[in-house]
Amino acid sequence: MAGFKVWTTGDLVNASDFNNYLQEQVIMRFADSTARDSQVSSPEEGMFCFLQDTNVLQFYNGSSWVNFIGEGDISGVTAGAGLSGGGTSGAVSLALDINGQSSTTVASSDEIIFGDVSDSNNFKKTTAQSIADLASVTSLITNVTVKVADDGSGSQNVFYMLSGSDTGAGTRSPVLDVYFGMKVRFDTSDSSLSGHNFKFSTTADGSHGGGSEFTTNVTTNGTAGSSGAYTQLEITPETLGIAGATPTLYYYCSNHSGMGGSGYLSLSPRTDYADIGLVIALG
Repeated sequence: MAGFKVWTTGDLVNASDFNNYLQEQVIMRFADSTARDSQVSSPEEGMFCFLQDTNVLQFYNGSSWVNFIGEGDISGVTAGAGLSGGGTSGAVSLALDINGQSSTTVASSDEIIFGDVSDSNNFKKTTAQSIADLASVTSLITNVTVKVADDGSGSQNVFYMLSGSDTGAGTRSPVLDVYFGMKVRFDTSDSSLSGHNFKFSTTADGSHGGGSEFTTNVTTNGTAGSSGAYTQLEITPETLGIAGATPTLYYYCSNHSGMGGSGYLSLSPRTDYADIGLVIALG
């Protein structure tokens, strides 16, 4: 390259000046490195280019194209304890070396970094105890998938249910035993529930049988037939009632009669408290 030249009004630009002072001293833009190399067969030291596929600015150092990092006063990055990587030139990266970490027992107050999906995956911290509490709550939830289909008569829709390794259409109007301490989440997101709802009552067929909706410790999320919709029942002393006043809950649809069929939930305290070290008196 010829360096720098001051132009004045009226100067003519010949081919040599154009190549040396203009073309070779601008930042060239290419789709990728292949396109660059095919068009610039004999690069000169100091040339710059921008690669669109990687959004990287590069310069020719006399022997090869290298990424332009920018000016700074950092002469090197050293990987500390438990890290790998580092370097003194070019693009430097660090990685966590799991094998370089020492082993220890997790304490409840220990802090853990996590990505918060509800906040654009921004990094935040929480305690080991919080994660343990979450795992404990999640493990107590029994998931049941609810669907709606004809009961075989050709004139009556009813609820069908699946859980665990169940597959297919599900079981029609099942009787389910639920116990103290359980949370049963009825997934009502299946499209077959569109136009229906899933409620509980102490009376068979709920409002259609002269009863009313049971709402104690019942949580409803979303609209039945839509993604994420569910109805959850938590079995607590309050749910069971005084001296087991609520032994049975019938599921029903308030929009259409007969959808619970002969199915219901049988509520009862667990009988194995001695085995799990828990004693509770209801009365």
